[in-house]
Amino acid sequence: MADTSHDNVVAHIARTRFPFPGQTTWPDDYVTLTNVPTRHRGIPSPAGEHFPDIVIVDGRGRTREIGEVEMAVDVSAVRHLRAASAAADDDTVTGVKHFFLYVPCGLEESAQRLLEENAISYAGVRGFTIGDDGAISIVPYVTPGDPYDHQ
Repeated sequence: MADTSHDNVVAHIARTRFPFPGQTTWPDDYVTLTNVPTRHRGIPSPAGEHFPDIVIVDGRGRTREIGEVEMAVDVSAVRHLRAASAAADDDTVTGVKHFFLYVPCGLEESAQRLLEENAISYAGVRGFTIGDDGAISIVPYVTPGDPYDHQ
């Protein structure tokens, strides 16, 4: 999948998942930012500033939630996935970080294993599909953060 596919998936997720339709728990002061195609909000990482695909900030400017879209599951992503998780809050019912990882459908199990084998806290792993007509669908895979988010 081309970079435009990645950016289209990021835009779709930001528009439809943060918050998702009908979500009653989304704070009024949360703002959803994307870092594609233009960078808006970075986070610290051992390799320098990292720009997660989706960053949710509150009215005081604090990073609350982060979403990353990976087109492949690869150990080379561990560094920035760990940084993204670390930058998210842990205000979930189970205490895990408010970090969501989105991968093409079929890669969810590998993504979950990558996170868990590297002790990266996460609130959800999601699959996505892109139809021939460009329609994007999100499929919840696992949600250790809050059962309410598993939709």
